[in-house]
Amino acid sequence: MKQKILTLLAAVTMMTGASAQETDPIVMEEVPLVNYNIEKIDSAYNIWNAYVQIHPKDEVAWHELFEISDHKVFCMVATTKDWKGGEQLRKQMNVVGRMRKAIPGTYTFYYSAYKDSYIPEEKETLVKENEDLKYLQHDEYADSAIATLPANANGGDYETWIKHLIPKCDTIRLNNLLKRFYESGLYPEGSLQYHFNELQGMDEGAVYLGAHEGDIIGKLILQRVLGVHQDKILYDENAAMYPKYLKDVFEHIGIPFDEKYYWDKLHSMWQEKTLAAVMKYIFDHSKRPVYLSAHNMWTYNIGEGLPDEIKACLYNEGLTMRYSAKPYDNRAVKRRNIEKRYRLEYLRMPFHPEAEDTRVFTCPDDAYAIYYMHLLHDQLPYYKKYNKERYQWLRDIFTDIIGRLEKKKFDVDGFNAYLK
Repeated sequence: MKQKILTLLAAVTMMTGASAQETDPIVMEEVPLVNYNIEKIDSAYNIWNAYVQIHPKDEVAWHELFEISDHKVFCMVATTKDWKGGEQLRKQMNVVGRMRKAIPGTYTFYYSAYKDSYIPEEKETLVKENEDLKYLQHDEYADSAIATLPANANGGDYETWIKHLIPKCDTIRLNNLLKRFYESGLYPEGSLQYHFNELQGMDEGAVYLGAHEGDIIGKLILQRVLGVHQDKILYDENAAMYPKYLKDVFEHIGIPFDEKYYWDKLHSMWQEKTLAAVMKYIFDHSKRPVYLSAHNMWTYNIGEGLPDEIKACLYNEGLTMRYSAKPYDNRAVKRRNIEKRYRLEYLRMPFHPEAEDTRVFTCPDDAYAIYYMHLLHDQLPYYKKYNKERYQWLRDIFTDIIGRLEKKKFDVDGFNAYLK
């Protein structure tokens, strides 16, 4: 099972208010994380646990057992708030330890050991005495997993290792993974189109501040695989706690990086304070224009949202927000983006078939289509008054989107109100 970030409902709510072996098939009911259904999770765990005892070399079965064991720990902690109990349960199940004996040297083992932050029993004492050894071991699992990444890896696998490599500033391996991810066809075309249009609306040499890898990976593919918008500088807020990464980003922006200043002024034991301080530092010192994603402002600063003093200086230019200490006519810029920069015709009739999205940072095409309507509909009254042709064009795009949503049983009353 794959844990997914399904952003559609959350985003609409916020914005309305603002090489593995094959196994014999086992039919199992999907267990949503939000349900915390301990009985179903326990039953699934018992099924897979029994299966790997009969088929100890089956990587697929071990992977399923690992995922369901992770759910067991997650649900226990979520319902009891007992973190130590959760770790004791993980150690008691010892899935990765058993996997190490059954399928050592496999991608499935390295992936699971990385996700589990697994420490072999013989190294536990050393790790307690030297915490750095834990991180070295963690990196070793990642390196081995990347080296053994199978041809049939899913989208979540690619995102896991791209996320790992971004703060490492490992350009060679990162570019290779981005290329493989794109050529696999697992990164949805609609997502790339939206990321492309976000970049399209920004001025040359701009800085884009992403809340997490979901904001960044598609843009990295566009830059490093497809060779477009390479002048834009991408900042992944999720990697901001790594000084090496910040130094690299700051140098690209043209901001001097003083490690002493970072530890004295920017860094805090509270991550959200560090993230807000770094973002403000970029705003204050960058001579380049700085943008953020408009549709997910609430996800910045690890889901805490942005401080009020920053919000007061953000101006919507369509799909993005631009930071400016001085007021300006952002609506005129927004219309420029709609008329001259954004490529929106693909929204009228997507011709690619819908496929299962196996990514972690997944966002359905329908959600992106809704974002366009939420973020751009405020210009319809202007066009209706001053530019009838442009009004009809944008209205027709929205009409086509609404028609598709209606066929899928979406409640479209609020969207139809945009057209009145």
